[in-house]
Amino acid sequence: MPKTSAKEYLEKFDIGKDRVIHRYAMLIRTLHTFINHYNLNDKVRVDGRMLEQMVVDYFVDSVRVKEFHNIKNTNTEKIYAYTAYWLFRRKPLQALKNFNGCEFINEFFITLFLTSNLISEKGISNTIANNNPTYKKFQELLFYNLKYRPVSQQSLELMIEAFFCGCDFTTP
Repeated sequence: MPKTSAKEYLEKFDIGKDRVIHRYAMLIRTLHTFINHYNLNDKVRVDGRMLEQMVVDYFVDSVRVKEFHNIKNTNTEKIYAYTAYWLFRRKPLQALKNFNGCEFINEFFITLFLTSNLISEKGISNTIANNNPTYKKFQELLFYNLKYRPVSQQSLELMIEAFFCGCDFTTP
């Protein structure tokens, strides 16, 4: 049986060029914001080809999940998990020179990308989150796992779902 190409998957589920371009543009803006915020302009660059491949991989993977589970739309948890996973796999941030932390710059970005989006989804301000020792521990553990542990789309999705679940509990 012939292998289905990425283009065929995207066409089958009507993932048009505009959606791919829009996702690419959103991610490249986010990556450049990160680079600027941490003053990494002369130390890190975004590899456009790796980012493009990451976006295509994300959509193909998402389409396969939709096809397998016979669903039309993916939930927020899957969107973040699959985006983070393919960023992790393709590593679009490339160090131009050695600096402290350069070997894990993509993992650092993914940690901040995920955690900032998760608190935003729950309406938690950065100030409140950053002053919470449990949140800081969560960020550290996520970063550690991205650096040293096996990572899958499913493990990231479970982590995101657990975070959302924990946010939904209120103390009596």
